[in-house]
Amino acid sequence: MNVHHYPSRAVAAIAAAVLLACTSTPAQAAAIATTSTAVQQAVGSGTWGAVATQSTAPYAPSSVLLTLTFQNYGNPSSPSFTLQYFTVGNTGNLPITAANYITSTVAQTSVQFIVESCSTTWNETSGTCPGGTVAQVLATQFGSSSATTPGPAPATPGTGLRLRARVSTNGNVTPNNFSPALTISTNVDRTQVRTAKSNGS
Repeated sequence: MNVHHYPSRAVAAIAAAVLLACTSTPAQAAAIATTSTAVQQAVGSGTWGAVATQSTAPYAPSSVLLTLTFQNYGNPSSPSFTLQYFTVGNTGNLPITAANYITSTVAQTSVQFIVESCSTTWNETSGTCPGGTVAQVLATQFGSSSATTPGPAPATPGTGLRLRARVSTNGNVTPNNFSPALTISTNVDRTQVRTAKSNGS
């Protein structure tokens, strides 16, 4: 009798393992697949990121948010706000294809902010884009708001993209001494990173 006792247990164990494998749920299978993908993506090294700043290169990650405050030099019925320029700098050692712009505003209901890029180089004295094209990066909602918007970023590590911020209005801005403010920060997620491929990949 004992001659067949242990083999029977072994057969039962194998049968149970096969049954467990065949009855795994889709969620369990997905978890296994996700884990495998994550391990493969971890191969290699590098850093990526972007910062909104008024500083010059070299650009470094910062927890300090960039806030632009606009003074009204006109009057309530005919407001006039100066243009402001800032830089989005590539703080990593990998090329990036885009960045996420996180904005929050303190503004009246008649005020919105528009951020623009220039295909050549801004003439910040005249407020023009000589020989180039101005493109809108983002436009906030009128009044106080917050939003996250994908936008362009400097592809090459260590370089910067110069952008212009301006105020747009659709009515009176009162009181005249109220200064609307735009706060900007940026981040880069994994899908916005361009990594080099290894040989044979």
